[in-house]
Amino acid sequence: MSGVPRDLRLVPATLAGSSVTWWSVASEVRPVVVGAAGAGVTVLLLVAVRAVLLRRWSATPPVVRASLGQLVLVGAVVMVLSLVVAAQLKAGSTGLLPGLVGAGASGTVRGSVVSEPRTTSAGFGGEPRVVRTIALTTVTGWSGDVLSTGPAHGDVVVLGGTALADVDYGATVEVDGRLLEVDPGSATTAMLALRESTPSSPALRVLEPPGPLLRAVGTVRSSFVDVSSTLPEQARGLVPGVAVGDTSMLSPRLDAAMKTTSLTHVTAVSGSHFAIIFATVSGLCTLVRLPRRVRVVVAGLAMAGFVMLVHPEPSVVRAGAMSAVALVAVLLGRPGQALSALCAAVLVLLAVDPFLVRSYGFVLSALGTAGLVVGTRPIATWLGRALPRWMALAVAVPLAAQLACAPVIVLLDPVVATYAVPANVLAAPALVPATVLGVVGALLAPWWPGTAGLFAQVAGWATWWIAEVAERLAGAPLASIPWAAGAPGAVLLAVVSAAAVVLVWRWSSIVWTARTGMFVAGIGAPPSAPRSGRATTVFARLGTGASRGTGAVHAAARPLARAAGLLTCALVGLLVVWQTQPPWLADVLRGGGAAWDADWQVVVCDVGQGDALVVQTGPGRAVMVDVGPPGDAAARCLDELGVTTLDLLVLTHFHDDHVGGLPEVLDGRVVEEAYVSPVREPAGHAEGVARLLDAASIPWQVVSANSDGLELLAGPAPDQVAWGVLAPAASAAEGRAAGRPTAGTAEDGAANDGSVVMVIRTPELSVVALGDLEARGQAALLRSLTDDGVSLGPVDVVKMAHHGSRAQDPELARLLSPDVVLVGVGADNTYGHPTQDALDLYESHGATTLRTDLCSTSGVLVRGGQTLVAGGCS
Repeated sequence: MSGVPRDLRLVPATLAGSSVTWWSVASEVRPVVVGAAGAGVTVLLLVAVRAVLLRRWSATPPVVRASLGQLVLVGAVVMVLSLVVAAQLKAGSTGLLPGLVGAGASGTVRGSVVSEPRTTSAGFGGEPRVVRTIALTTVTGWSGDVLSTGPAHGDVVVLGGTALADVDYGATVEVDGRLLEVDPGSATTAMLALRESTPSSPALRVLEPPGPLLRAVGTVRSSFVDVSSTLPEQARGLVPGVAVGDTSMLSPRLDAAMKTTSLTHVTAVSGSHFAIIFATVSGLCTLVRLPRRVRVVVAGLAMAGFVMLVHPEPSVVRAGAMSAVALVAVLLGRPGQALSALCAAVLVLLAVDPFLVRSYGFVLSALGTAGLVVGTRPIATWLGRALPRWMALAVAVPLAAQLACAPVIVLLDPVVATYAVPANVLAAPALVPATVLGVVGALLAPWWPGTAGLFAQVAGWATWWIAEVAERLAGAPLASIPWAAGAPGAVLLAVVSAAAVVLVWRWSSIVWTARTGMFVAGIGAPPSAPRSGRATTVFARLGTGASRGTGAVHAAARPLARAAGLLTCALVGLLVVWQTQPPWLADVLRGGGAAWDADWQVVVCDVGQGDALVVQTGPGRAVMVDVGPPGDAAARCLDELGVTTLDLLVLTHFHDDHVGGLPEVLDGRVVEEAYVSPVREPAGHAEGVARLLDAASIPWQVVSANSDGLELLAGPAPDQVAWGVLAPAASAAEGRAAGRPTAGTAEDGAANDGSVVMVIRTPELSVVALGDLEARGQAALLRSLTDDGVSLGPVDVVKMAHHGSRAQDPELARLLSPDVVLVGVGADNTYGHPTQDALDLYESHGATTLRTDLCSTSGVLVRGGQTLVAGGCS
């Protein structure tokens, strides 16, 4: 499998440029500009040094010239990318939008829809939630007391109902809603939560349809989806997914199986699809004897058309750009260098859109391609020792891609797909006919739907095999292994993968070294197959000879070698289990029942991006503040804590991430009483909460702070636990009717600032739960605590407001000054929660932070007079 030597000249520049860009996009403009200036000065100095050396020292070694050239290239790439990032950051920080986003204000954005609809977790009551991305042109909002309109830069992610799914890709729209912050390094500028529409005032308005080209693409896609809708269940989801990237009809069961077996790339159009299309088009051009230059042009047009057909998602853009670079190399008559093409594609794309470097799709696509380019040949060579060449290559391709991508995949989902490689090997033959037939069927669908249906039907036969592979292997034992989450898990998996590669690749050398060491220690025979003369040298120095009875000693040492190997495997296995902490291990160790010791006092449950706080009031009893987003995460947390009775259930406000898990929490549990917010927003969620509480015969009341000061209400054991309401102020409850929550105002943050803020006191701890208070609500709470002379006394634990958003009041944090601050937040959430400013604020007052995205379910307990924390990062 020899070939043209790899051109590695662009690799250092690509790695350095990507790393600097990854850091820069999440930074401020000034340090990025300073970095660009430093890189520019360095480049100039290196160019001067190289010129002097070449002029005064004609015999400059080639390695010195090459090294200086590499440093110049790396510095130039870093400088250019830094300048691009600085320009992007500067553009994004000017205008009206940043102020509106920082204040969490409502506004109206205008722009073009640049993503297909994606369904996310259902809202309260099960209503679908849809996410779309809009490329901004203008934004309108209140700047002080003035309603202003101005240009806007970047993209905004819009979260709303099913109306979002009905808008065509490329349409110009105007959207009303609340603007929210996102992660500073995100490719999007902000998130917009779509406000509720009314017949007279829709929140989403289509101003212009897509242009002619996008309309034609939309017609092709929608026609093919219609044609595919009559196919069997698996084909309905997979055929449009393979052909045009549309997974709207993919069943949740099959989708989960595809994820478990690492087959999601089948429907997430990427490099493999481009390779199939390119090979097909090139083969047809060769059959009709087209010249090379014409073949390249035709293939390039086919690639561009395919990008338009599937829409330019990050992985599609990367694959398309790499294909373009490779085509240019062919056109110029240069040997195809896939690694150089990949590096050039990555650098060009980062220069156009540096925020791609933080897109998981883009990173996985680039890493997967790099793994294929670098790893396929050596892996196939090694496997070729025991397998036929075709089989070795078939296994090497998915294995190389999996090894490269696995450390990043665990950042998205902390599990390892055990059968990823065999699943991809088995599914690969079916992907080619499914892709080719599906694309042909899509192109025919608008004009000859009957013929397109035949192509889709045959493509469905191919996808049947893919579905069978996914579902059978996903249902096999140990189809996925839990792994450590976050960066530690990624690093651990990378180290384990690298160690496994080295162990397998250099197994004979490792065995030789081990046997040599055993021989030196006097417990084994010399290796029977010396490598590169090393054994002969060692044996000569040790004065060995055949008289030692090599065969007998070697046989005696075999049990020791096996024992050493088993011990090594056991230690590696224990390390992996200790790091991953799989749920089954916890079940075995605790033997069923509650997972926490009985003396826990305060626990923040890991429910993803949401809140669920539990304070123990007695054996099996607790006060619970919020129940997290839809799903059973909060209920499972209560099960782990052994809570069967809730003396008080507090629903701070009616946002989905605080009330969505209510049905599961109520199921099989006794709830003595419930408190809810006086601000009925969103109204649909508030009505749903009322129906559920009424159906469960749970007494509930709308609560607000007592204007006469803090009044602590006794729990079931007055000498043990008591609680009181600190906010919202009684004025927020005006207009209540018949004991039911009333409609909130349309003011910014009305629901969040209407959060019920609780103080809960146990004999040893004082806990304050701040709900989702924004800056205005926190300021009002601070005034009520100071102006009204309310005495909280020492506060031990604070549940941070709004998942650690930027809107934290420094004076309120100083007044509370807790020992421990709890943050309920989802890993890799799109809001950028918790912000570093919020964490630094409370830590500056001496607080220890427990955040569920890093620590999972965590808690506070008191033993021997000492306040202790418990959790995944304690």
